[in-house]
Amino acid sequence: MDPLAPVANEALAEALRKRTPRFFRASRGAAKGHTGPEDTGCFAENLMILQECALLIGERLEMNAVAHAVFLEGEETTGFCFDPNSNPHSPDVAGAIVNRRMPVREFLLTIRNYINP
Repeated sequence: MDPLAPVANEALAEALRKRTPRFFRASRGAAKGHTGPEDTGCFAENLMILQECALLIGERLEMNAVAHAVFLEGEETTGFCFDPNSNPHSPDVAGAIVNRRMPVREFLLTIRNYINP
C-alpha cells in the first residue's frame, strides 16, 4: 500500500505512517484484520500465494508442512505463522504486512509476539 495515498481507515493510516505491522488472523478460508477490508483482502491474497509456495517447498523438501513463510516485495514485508495454540487439524494463521523491509527473524518474532502477547 502506498503510505502517501489517502486512507479512510484510521488504524491503517496510523500503521502506514508509523511503519508498524498490521496484524491479521485467518482460519477456515476467512481473514480478519482491523485495518479495513481492502487491507485485509490484500493480506488474504498474499496469504494464499505464500501458503501455496510453502506447500510446494514442503513437498519438494519432503516435509509435512511449512510452519511460516515471509516475502519481501519492494519496501513491503508480508508473512504468516501457524498459530501453535490452534487446532492442529484445522490450524489458525496469524500474519502481518508492514510497509518497510524487515529482517525475516525480526518479522516472525513480531508475529509470534502477536500470537502470544
